[in-house]
Amino acid sequence: MIIPMKKAKLIALKEDKEALLLSLQRCGEFMAIPPDEETEQTAKNEQIDLDVQQADAMLRFMQRYQKKKSFFSDRPVYGYDEFIKRNEKGEALVQETSAISDKLSAAHSEIMTLKSECSQLEPWLSMDVPIEELRPTQYTNFHIGYLPPLVHEEIVAAVAEHNAEIQLFGKTAEGQAALIVSFMEDDAALSDNIKVLGFVEASLPRVTGTASEISKSNQEKIELLEKDIESYEKQMAELAGSQQELELLSEQYKAEQERQSVKFMETVETVCVEGWVRNDRMESVENAVSQVTDVYDLEYSDPEEGEQPPTALKNKKFWKPFESITDMYSPPKPGTIDPTPVSAPWFWVIFGMMMGDFGYGALMAIIFGLMKKIMKPKGQFGMLVTLLFYSSITTMIFGILFGSYFGETFHPILFSPLDNPVAMLIFSLVIGVLHIFSGMAIKIVEQVRAGHVLDAIFDQVSWMLLIAGAGLIFLEQTRTVGMVLAIVGAVIILFTAGREKKNIVGKAFGGIMGLYDVTSYLSDILSYARILALGLATGVIAMVMNILAGMVQINVLGFILSLVIYFIGHAFNITMSLLSAYVHDSRLQYIEFFNKFYDGGGYNFEPLAIQTKSIDVIDNSKEV
Repeated sequence: MIIPMKKAKLIALKEDKEALLLSLQRCGEFMAIPPDEETEQTAKNEQIDLDVQQADAMLRFMQRYQKKKSFFSDRPVYGYDEFIKRNEKGEALVQETSAISDKLSAAHSEIMTLKSECSQLEPWLSMDVPIEELRPTQYTNFHIGYLPPLVHEEIVAAVAEHNAEIQLFGKTAEGQAALIVSFMEDDAALSDNIKVLGFVEASLPRVTGTASEISKSNQEKIELLEKDIESYEKQMAELAGSQQELELLSEQYKAEQERQSVKFMETVETVCVEGWVRNDRMESVENAVSQVTDVYDLEYSDPEEGEQPPTALKNKKFWKPFESITDMYSPPKPGTIDPTPVSAPWFWVIFGMMMGDFGYGALMAIIFGLMKKIMKPKGQFGMLVTLLFYSSITTMIFGILFGSYFGETFHPILFSPLDNPVAMLIFSLVIGVLHIFSGMAIKIVEQVRAGHVLDAIFDQVSWMLLIAGAGLIFLEQTRTVGMVLAIVGAVIILFTAGREKKNIVGKAFGGIMGLYDVTSYLSDILSYARILALGLATGVIAMVMNILAGMVQINVLGFILSLVIYFIGHAFNITMSLLSAYVHDSRLQYIEFFNKFYDGGGYNFEPLAIQTKSIDVIDNSKEV
């Protein structure tokens, strides 16, 4: 169900602002509303943003040198009092890590520069002339560059024609390295001639010494830098053992960043903030404020006309993880209906039908049960893990009903989808009709509550009669009843679908077009054939893996190989089946079910609270 919201207005002394933010964050029940007037970000806001960025950057950098954590390792746990204290050790660790990071970056950058310089000098290693001397004199000029292979001889000949000398060195992709020395009076003509022929001028580094001397010196520098890098990395490996401190600091900074993001309206002595509070949590907010100061004014009011408060859902513990399915589509608007109590059981059942194997359901229960027990996942991921754990129940139930155990069929109670796909198709379509009807029933309730009883009959009941009647026609025992229901439903649609039109022609045409919507309902119902498709895919792949494994069980080695086939094949199948069932089950909820009654359009209630990703914060034996 949707929890009603109250709008809170809090006025307090400016000196109590920080303490109030801490208390409200600890309470976790107040969602601030930004003021209408824009407020400038203070230097303090900018600093905390920088702190968060630096802490996260250093944390990512440190993780390169940390030993791989176990997938099931516990998250660090801190008490609230420790969490809000200044983390001097973490701050020092950030500075130390940042200094080593800068040194490593500088060393790597210098190595790249030196290697690039060596690469430039490589063709010139046999040149015995110091590079700094390769500059024009009063009587001579130097040309350093490359002779392309196709014009090599032409350039050599041109050099000889202009009374110049050429010395050849190493070869590169650009051609053969060459040094040309010419008299100054002939240089202009020579320069023009060799450029026309394709001579490529080169630019050597501005260094002192011969190319071989510089290259050797660079190699020595690179070796020293690599030793420095090894030393820095060793230091980082030692610091990586303190990663937990950086995780704590990062979460502390983010909590402070959340507090600083709350915008207040301010006067000389007071501050004022407005926000949303659940109507069943008003007392908690009042207590949070009163613990900080006695000088305050806290007023509650209902949302103003045209004002849309956030949405907070409250469902029974078992169905709560299924709220994530609704949220992925769109949270409901306040004042409308929460679809979770109806959509959750259907999602649960359809998921089990799509998986439909007792063995896979048992594996799901073990895997996701262990994840819940050991990892204790939080947030959306935690809800997903719990949802899949719950869905293992229906997977096992339908596995027993279908007689499917790791792809092997054994005494089905209903039928085996692999042996009787027609029965499975009919069963899937019946489930689809009931699913759609439940959505239409919700719409009927909404219309009746709004006083539109005739609309409920004309737009919902009529279609339910037509669809149900059309289905009963296929059974000999109910054929007459089915025909009556279908005709009654069709007549109601024909005479009421165009009731909003003004003239008789429009009403008649509207009624005929209303009946044409039968194609839309037929398409929706046929969409549930995907339950059959996914159930068959899971069963067939599992059966194929069993056959392949059985084919190699001819000796001891074959038996060992068959175990590998069993493990890899079924691991792949259950992974792909889980993904497919989740996606297609969600699609049936969104396209075929929600569009019968649900609009969404809300936004989630996200109060100021301590929300951590890498650590757990305990406040009076309660996880925040």
